[in-house]
Amino acid sequence: MPGAYCTFCRHRCFVYRIIPDGPQKGWAGHLATCARGMAHDREQTGHDHTTAINPAQSH
Repeated sequence: MPGAYCTFCRHRCFVYRIIPDGPQKGWAGHLATCARGMAHDREQTGHDHTTAINPAQSH
């Protein structure tokens, strides 16, 4: 993900996750791993990277 820096921590702190039941059901994309970014993601989608589905763990 070249060039994508987190607004909150100024690092590339993102991981790819799937949000099955968020505002846009079935949305998939990058969620932040820093504390402020996680709080923002929870506010916006109802999930952060720890509660969304990690497709790498789905077998």
